[in-house]
Amino acid sequence: MGCCRCCCLLTFVAVLIIAGSMGLFTAFFPYPSHASCSVKWEFGEVCPSVEDRLVTQIKEWSHKDCTAKQRCGYEFLGRDTDVIRGTHTTPFLSFRDSFNFTFATSKNGCTVQGNSYSEAWYAVIDFGVNYCNLKNLVMGAQLDEQDPYYTETSNNTVCTMYSLAHCNLYT
Repeated sequence: MGCCRCCCLLTFVAVLIIAGSMGLFTAFFPYPSHASCSVKWEFGEVCPSVEDRLVTQIKEWSHKDCTAKQRCGYEFLGRDTDVIRGTHTTPFLSFRDSFNFTFATSKNGCTVQGNSYSEAWYAVIDFGVNYCNLKNLVMGAQLDEQDPYYTETSNNTVCTMYSLAHCNLYT
């Protein structure tokens, strides 16, 4: 009976240590547990127009000539009702990220939910690359220009390194 109590006590202590470590990890690591990003945009254009502009931009950057750094390596995977899907392969080290944009008509035009995530199972920190996968397409399609209804919403808890992302560094 003494051995069982000892094992139970050690197991309990181990669980407390692991739980405490995870709590500290979460407190000091404000990002998602896997390299990914979720961003919401509002545009003052109708959704079919926004969707077409993003698809065109993905296709324009489908080449492998990466002289413009990250403005290459995109692949358009398809379109479903109100969703477009694609991938982006980084020119350096060829990391592949999957992304999608979901479109919904809003009062002033179109709400777009963009999501990007690393296909590398071990990816935790991405230096904002998943954010830039999405943002670069929005900027490339010039959806962020001269639109009085344009807004972008995200934060570090749903987008890895959002507050530190520097898309111009890689583009």
